[in-house]
Amino acid sequence: MSKKSELQRKKFLRLSNEESNRFTKECIETALLVLLEEKDFRAISITDIVNRAGVSRSAYYRNYSSKEDILNNYLNTVVQTITDSLDMHKDYYKDLNFWISVFERVRTYSDQFATLLKAGFDSVILLSVNKTMLDSLLKEDNIFSDRYEVFFWNGALYNLLREWGNSGMKESDRGMAIICRNISSNFLCHHRSDQVFDA
Repeated sequence: MSKKSELQRKKFLRLSNEESNRFTKECIETALLVLLEEKDFRAISITDIVNRAGVSRSAYYRNYSSKEDILNNYLNTVVQTITDSLDMHKDYYKDLNFWISVFERVRTYSDQFATLLKAGFDSVILLSVNKTMLDSLLKEDNIFSDRYEVFFWNGALYNLLREWGNSGMKESDRGMAIICRNISSNFLCHHRSDQVFDA
């Protein structure tokens, strides 16, 4: 076998392994979410998860060290997916399309969000949101002057999204987007004028 074809074979195997590993992780995460609808988190065993996921214990331990690790990985992936999809909006607080995108993205995860809230993972979700947003926003040049502003906006938006979810997401994505755009635009206008007077 030529050196070039051997390299191609290894690349294909590596990609196949990565895809297989990604699929295994998705099966494990989905299994945990399904089990959370049936049982309390503490009552769910590793055996329950691997049986529901259809994977071996070794596959489980190759990817995760605990049930909490599964949950944190899942939440970080979801929050990062939502954050990445919103990156195209620069003046997001004024951009109605940004806010519509927020509510559309959150709605796609509404069942999982409801399951996690019902299971008592409210603070875990918010911690994941805070971590992801701090990691991404503070690296970039953005309107946030410090991490406390990030926590402020994360908490405000998270509480609004949680209330919207708990009330069955009856309001349209566009309706919620208009509310958020108006609140954030008004707040930031006042906040910036206060900074001028403080200087």
